[in-house]
Amino acid sequence: MLPSWNLIVLYILVGAGIQIIGLVFGKLNNKVGTTIEILLGLLSIGFVFYQFSFVNGFIYISFISSGYFLAISLTTGNEKRIEIEKELRQINVEEIILARNFIRIATDLLMTGLVVFGGIMFYIFGPENSPLKYIIVFGLVSTLTEVIKRIGNYATVKIFFDLEEKQLYLTSHFESRKIPIEDLEEVKLETYVDLLKLHPLFTMFSSNTDWTTNFQKVLRLSVPGETIYLTILEPEKWKRSFEDMAKVEENVKEPQVVLPFWHRKNVKRLIGKLYFATTVKGISAYTGLLLLLYYFEVAPWIMVTVIFAYWLFNLSISDQVLKVAMDATETKNPQLIQISQRIFEKAGVPNIRVYETESSEYNGLATGMNIGKSMVTLTTATLKLPIEAIEGILAHEAIHVKKRDVLWGQLWRFGYILLLILFVLLLQENVTNIEEHKISIFLSVFFLTIFFSVFQSFYSQWMEVRADHIGASLLNGGSEQMSNSLITLAEKQDESINKSLSYSTVLNEENDKAKSSIERDSLLLRFIEFQFMPHPPMYWRIQTLKEHQEGWGRSIRIRWMLDRVKESVLR
Repeated sequence: MLPSWNLIVLYILVGAGIQIIGLVFGKLNNKVGTTIEILLGLLSIGFVFYQFSFVNGFIYISFISSGYFLAISLTTGNEKRIEIEKELRQINVEEIILARNFIRIATDLLMTGLVVFGGIMFYIFGPENSPLKYIIVFGLVSTLTEVIKRIGNYATVKIFFDLEEKQLYLTSHFESRKIPIEDLEEVKLETYVDLLKLHPLFTMFSSNTDWTTNFQKVLRLSVPGETIYLTILEPEKWKRSFEDMAKVEENVKEPQVVLPFWHRKNVKRLIGKLYFATTVKGISAYTGLLLLLYYFEVAPWIMVTVIFAYWLFNLSISDQVLKVAMDATETKNPQLIQISQRIFEKAGVPNIRVYETESSEYNGLATGMNIGKSMVTLTTATLKLPIEAIEGILAHEAIHVKKRDVLWGQLWRFGYILLLILFVLLLQENVTNIEEHKISIFLSVFFLTIFFSVFQSFYSQWMEVRADHIGASLLNGGSEQMSNSLITLAEKQDESINKSLSYSTVLNEENDKAKSSIERDSLLLRFIEFQFMPHPPMYWRIQTLKEHQEGWGRSIRIRWMLDRVKESVLR
């Protein structure tokens, strides 16, 4: 039975308290702070298992863990804020005044409420012992974290400009930035806040940072790794100033027209975003449907059948849903259309269309469950790469479509979840006293939980390596062009990530040196990447493309399987 809300909140606060206490002592001495966190964590675990049964103990430990990571998310930007505020007291800066209106933050909260409504209703009125309620609680904790950050940013954000050093400072309790004006890649105005593009539950593949505090004209600043949205007084004046100082070319003089989310022309887009948020980002649509079936006392097998059919329906329309989520539009670039058609025809999937989505991230994405209903989406940052690199990305994504990797990924995941459900049912049927077998049950649950991530990583990396090596055969330059494409992509990704980190984190001597993903990393990071990540390490992908130019086959499959183990355990 799910604990009361009082107990849930209490144990979440315990977890948050452990992190905050460790953070406070860590300011005096990092080792002391870490030691205190470990001791408090062990004391909490001991108390939980002393106070509750074995099974319930895991539930309360999960709540403590949720609170701990919630606190980490809320305190990550604190060090940068302190650094910036200290610097601001020592220099002369001009404050850029923000326009604030409570309606702006209230609208964000309303949209969040709509998305989680189905889950909350199921929690209140659904079956008392449904395991879905646990998923809902942890989902609400994650959503609450974002809500707290958004409210805090809205209420406390301040912007300052140092004319002498040409630095832009943005500070709030939860996020802060120090951005050199020379790093601005683009400065634009939008006529209105595009809520459907900025709300985190409505987006995918997004690098937008929403610091808007009013519904009015928006100043949009693009820097490596992210795009910042601000609602300030006199946005036209600051746009001209930043463009002049950064020497940014003014491509469009007039502000980009953005319609309010309630405008009749935005109704279809709003519905699509809400549908994406409740079915992909959350489970409100599924829990709402289950609650309706539960209310009418439908037989369990009918419930399972209906939910499974609904899941299949969502798979069939996934390309359309994700297109709306990414605000993707079909490309009109004649050169891109020409090279993509050549590659797709060579791959045997001529009906794929290429879409563009606005993002500062360098990446591409294949979506859709089958060859007839698929698309490849490239970010606007990716489209700035050399054409040879774009060809490599398109060839890679074309193989994902041809092999129906998106569909197979969902089916493998679904199959594993079915096995987990079967394990739980067998446990309930054959084990009458769980306390007597708590060690073996704990080890089984622990293994199945960890192995789920390993299993997902295994089939995903298989698909990625296959896409690299078969995709290379679609390119005029073969494996060499594909490896060069990955090098170009990795270098741009690294540059973007390192720049973005320099804006938002406090750098010290240990992490001042920029990290490169095309170099072989430490044993720990290699272990994590090979065993838990969806892609093999970039250095390995590039190396194998150079050394195995015969394409996808037995040789590269064996190499990948062996290296997956060797690179995870050997220095």
